[in-house]
Amino acid sequence: MLDRAAQTLGYGKSFIAPAAQELPLSGAKLPDPTLNFYRPYARAYADRAWVYVCVSAVADAVASTPMLLKNGKGGNVEKHAALQLLWRPNPFMSGRALRQWLAASLELTGNAYLLKDSVSNGRPGELWPLLSHLVEILPGKSAESPVEGYRYRAGSNSAVYAPQDIIHFKYFNPLDWFYGLAPLAAARFACESLEAAENFNRAFFENSATVSGILSSEARLDDASRRRIVSSWNETHAGPRRAHKVALLEGGLKWQAISVSQKDMDFIAGMKFSREALLAIFRVPPALVGIFDNAPQYGTREQQRIFYQGCVMPKCQLACETLTEFLLPDFDRTGTLYLDSDFSQVSALREDEQGRALAAETYLRAGFPRDEVIDGLALPFSKSARPKGDAQ
Repeated sequence: MLDRAAQTLGYGKSFIAPAAQELPLSGAKLPDPTLNFYRPYARAYADRAWVYVCVSAVADAVASTPMLLKNGKGGNVEKHAALQLLWRPNPFMSGRALRQWLAASLELTGNAYLLKDSVSNGRPGELWPLLSHLVEILPGKSAESPVEGYRYRAGSNSAVYAPQDIIHFKYFNPLDWFYGLAPLAAARFACESLEAAENFNRAFFENSATVSGILSSEARLDDASRRRIVSSWNETHAGPRRAHKVALLEGGLKWQAISVSQKDMDFIAGMKFSREALLAIFRVPPALVGIFDNAPQYGTREQQRIFYQGCVMPKCQLACETLTEFLLPDFDRTGTLYLDSDFSQVSALREDEQGRALAAETYLRAGFPRDEVIDGLALPFSKSARPKGDAQ
């Protein structure tokens, strides 16, 4: 029925693979987020080192966290068509690769889109991630239908998908109801400061790691002589491979260096400040990306725990809740199934597991009901689970 409705309204149903040319050229500045122009944001992942580092740290952590399917009683469902689809969403991707794609897209653009494709009997047979910077949301004409469709432009190809065929993940955006706001949008000025510093540093070393200077002469030089002298000097002394060569000045020429140092510009401190701002916005602790300045005060394990609790866990919860709301109803008409994340294998969180176990034992001995203790401490097992030898 949905297929027929989509065809009637002119909506497309099949995935369109974009070409590499869909990305903008490098060096583009990150635009104002209210423009909803996300191509430079996607390109920043390839061009800006600390954007790549931060986004990869978040996306890899989210992707490495398995999803669990649970029933209404909190028990794990081991086999289900929805689980199979999430484990192998399409012929080219694993479940981990899909989670990585979704997480990275959210960090870069604030939005991630999944196309429910190959629908049969109301159930999707494949899930395809769409490049978020190629998606345009078509507003609806009423509050009952706020979104009319999703237009996807990939090169010369274009398709419009029905709202029920797209799962839209997005971050909170106080500036726009339809599109999410990316962490990279808030970090764009820090990114541009880092890029300017890196460009300055590159030019500094390309110029023999010395600042520019002045060639002067008491004699009056015509234009041709000036061009010849400058060209000859650059050919002989410019660039790191020509550093420390002997200079021969003739015809009364004199060299005077311009004494502006990187220290005077507080170059290193400026780069460090921008880098720390970027890490803070993406909520990535420094030790997790190889910066150990604060490791004595905050150990690596503690930073890992902060990273998971303050960054990874909320993002995983967003993904699970979105899929529960917009994917599971295609497989579960009862509305009792839901998705949850499994953090039991994260070593940095196991100390908390031990603490919760001790707290649970204390509450149980004090006479609190077992089910209430499980709920209150969010223990990692269902209420129906019983320890061996428990006759209750």
